[in-house]
Amino acid sequence: MSSRLSVEERRAHLIEAAIGLAEKKGVAGVTTRDVAQAAGVSLGVVHYCFENKDQLMTELVKALSMELRDSVDANEAVWQDVGTGKEALQKLLRAGLELMWLNIEATPERQLLTYETTTYALREGESTPAKLAIAREQYTFNDSTVADVCEHAREATGTQWSVPVGTLSRFILNTIDGIVLRWLVDNDSAAVREQLDILATTVAAHAA
Repeated sequence: MSSRLSVEERRAHLIEAAIGLAEKKGVAGVTTRDVAQAAGVSLGVVHYCFENKDQLMTELVKALSMELRDSVDANEAVWQDVGTGKEALQKLLRAGLELMWLNIEATPERQLLTYETTTYALREGESTPAKLAIAREQYTFNDSTVADVCEHAREATGTQWSVPVGTLSRFILNTIDGIVLRWLVDNDSAAVREQLDILATTVAAHAA
């Protein structure tokens, strides 16, 4: 890797290397030495960018979450001329969920990895509280990301939420977690899209 890379570029490169390793070996089996080797850098470079494996894993789950967020924002046409009111909000939410789903459907290994990072943090957190923080950071970050998308949709359609946006984002995230996990089991994308229809309708019902 070029020495001209900035710290942020190095961090991104190392995170991508860690994701690739974790997809193959599972989170528990990845070490910072493995990441250094996969990224083609010294172990010292990894520890310069990340204090320890826990910090690297925290940034890894954030990167996975941002991939989903970026998949919703990538198609600017979805956000243009959407109209106003609850019906427009429902259609916009459903379009956003579809963009997100296309990304999920194309990356099943990465979706499985998100669950593995959670279970890894929960198991290890019984004896090491710092590892439990990985899972908590993961969900706090995801809640914030989903809340931002909800607010963007609300503003675009001139509507108002009748419940706190944090409550909605938590509900949406919990529902999507279950939908994706079931899809990883039965690979039934048609069923997923039916559930996303229901999810968009249910969320839009909480707008005024």
